[in-house]
Amino acid sequence: MPSFRDLTLIVIRHGECEHNIAKRAASWDDSPLTELGREQARSNGRLLGSAAGDLSGFDFFASPLHRTCNTMEIVREAAGLPPTGYRADRRLMEIDFGDHTWLTLDEIRAQTPELPELDDHGGWDYERPNGESWAHLHDRVGSFLPTLTRNAVIVTHYGPARTIRGHYFGLTPEQMKSYKPPHAGIMRLSGGIETFFGA
Repeated sequence: MPSFRDLTLIVIRHGECEHNIAKRAASWDDSPLTELGREQARSNGRLLGSAAGDLSGFDFFASPLHRTCNTMEIVREAAGLPPTGYRADRRLMEIDFGDHTWLTLDEIRAQTPELPELDDHGGWDYERPNGESWAHLHDRVGSFLPTLTRNAVIVTHYGPARTIRGHYFGLTPEQMKSYKPPHAGIMRLSGGIETFFGA
């Protein structure tokens, strides 16, 4: 069975959603793609052929949340594929913000004054109230990657996209969290090299 590092992984973040516009943490809740988000997904689908070449040798996976499944279906259609034909896997869901779900950063800080600077400056083991830590997310995504047996297109979220890249390159938490995956564009991990295809 091949290591996931021997495969080609195409990682795509879901398109812009209403919660992104409102600057709220949707986490395991959901909100619909904006029209810009739908266009980002279409553009990413058109880029997919450039990033992957022949797609017949690829499996397709998405987080089961609506915004990622919707993005995947738009991506596949724009790439000339049937919208279905992918599998949803819960291990690709966004980090669970628990009681901080759907709050803005200012609201989270007001509710939890002891909150460390979690996004990019530490807080690896900080577990949000009734939620997850970055370490939990890292382990969860890490349990998914070894199950891959073929090249894969993966549509996921901000946190898991960072984590997939972190596992692929064996990054430290600080290195992993320094990456800012955009809504538009495709990341290809192949042969130990990262290539970004911009929309």
